[in-house]
Amino acid sequence: MSKEVTAIRFEPEEKEWIATFAKLYGNSFSGQVRRWTLERLEDEMDARDLAQALAEDDGSRTSLSDTLAELGIGE
Repeated sequence: MSKEVTAIRFEPEEKEWIATFAKLYGNSFSGQVRRWTLERLEDEMDARDLAQALAEDDGSRTSLSDTLAELGIGE
């Protein structure tokens, strides 16, 4: 998979801070920013999915004993 170049502007102090952090963990500046961005995106998508699931939840539940009985498994 080929990668595209994208420009993001940081204040010099911000760039230095990120670069120093990245170096501590053996990452490049761009690799660190990419990792954080993708992790944040995944977290945001998970939060959206949870909010949607909670909004659709009707509150009905099946007990463990009922589920086991339905599956023919005794407790």
